[in-house]
Amino acid sequence: MFSAALASALVGANIRNDFNNNNNIARSSSSSFYSSRHRERRRAVVAAVASKVSSSSKSFPDDDVGSLGKKPRGRSRATRGVDVLVQSLSEKKMRVNRKKKQATLPDSTTIDYVSELDVKFLFDEISTDDLYLIEQLLLGEGGAKEDETTVIVDVGANIGLFSLEALKKCTEKGGEKQQQRDEKRKYELYAFEPSPKTYEALRSNLERKFKDDARVSLRLANEAVGDGKEDTISFTSFPNAAGWSTAIEDEGETLTNVVEYATALIIKHAPKFLMLRALARFVLEKNLFFVKSAVIKSICFFVVKWLSRGKKVETVPCVTLSDAIFNDKGEEEDETRNGTNSIKKKINLLKIDVERYELAVLAGIRDEDFPNIDAIVLEVHDGEDNTGVRRVVDVLHQRGKFPLENVEVVQPEHLKGSTLYNVFAFRRRGG
Repeated sequence: MFSAALASALVGANIRNDFNNNNNIARSSSSSFYSSRHRERRRAVVAAVASKVSSSSKSFPDDDVGSLGKKPRGRSRATRGVDVLVQSLSEKKMRVNRKKKQATLPDSTTIDYVSELDVKFLFDEISTDDLYLIEQLLLGEGGAKEDETTVIVDVGANIGLFSLEALKKCTEKGGEKQQQRDEKRKYELYAFEPSPKTYEALRSNLERKFKDDARVSLRLANEAVGDGKEDTISFTSFPNAAGWSTAIEDEGETLTNVVEYATALIIKHAPKFLMLRALARFVLEKNLFFVKSAVIKSICFFVVKWLSRGKKVETVPCVTLSDAIFNDKGEEEDETRNGTNSIKKKINLLKIDVERYELAVLAGIRDEDFPNIDAIVLEVHDGEDNTGVRRVVDVLHQRGKFPLENVEVVQPEHLKGSTLYNVFAFRRRGG
């Protein structure tokens, strides 16, 4: 989540393409993929015959720069540096109350947060840029029928921005007649967040918005999701960068992502006057005078250390998706057939964002439960050995029985060149 955000705007990096020849995976250009998200999906972007990820020249949008308010007196230089970073990325419509640790989103929704830096990044990824394609996956052909309950599962829910956006798209779509029909629909949300402090913000945000909505059933769990080998796992929480919280810590990857993000931020905000932006891009991409590898990396090293202060390692409960979802209340009886046949619960949309723990989450889904999942979107860390994406795709295809033409691997523009990818899998193609 936040580590993904800090990897944003990777520029000039070469895409890795040294996969095993027998297990190559084609990956689609982010600009072509996301620009067509409201049209028919592109066919067969995952196959065992290609090795190179197509790159795109799409640039960062020139968003308006807003302010989060004046900084309190007496704040350290490092703190003021983070303030500048947050201010440079925040829209005027988003307001932050640091004393209450709350943010007001552009749609006037008030949310609690753990770390201020997460709010803008997560909101942009999920809502502004729609990188998870929630509406297309959830409300397309694979969506629940009018008399069925729509089930959404959010693994690695953080403070709940994905869950809020998904439920919002379900409950607030359409005109008056559509809304009248939607009053009869039911929605069930499962959200898992292992960090106790982050979970409290998640629970507060979702209950504030949907506790009194009779259509929505909230099932929130302060638990990790894994492969079922252990009932508990060691989990590291970062109070100053909640999105870094993980069961598998990797400070080296985090530092690399921060360096790349800082580089992109400088290029984005360099003035266009006298081609200064082009000059900044050239100097940084070519690492002239060691500006990137020495100067920027040294500064970012201290930023990472500052944001990592106060991290807490604790033992948290860990469940599997099959036990938590498909065993929830057991199997429902089909009353239309003498009450003897049982009906398995169905997941309409499963989102996984667990900072390098995604394969463990998938391992915790029983083979017989996979067919009851309509659509999956997950963030995948490819890793230094470049096998993460291939292994995830193999699981989705071989165990999940998702057709290869319905599995898509996309690297968003702001993650270009990093080891982070979004993987989509769906049973049927939505419009």
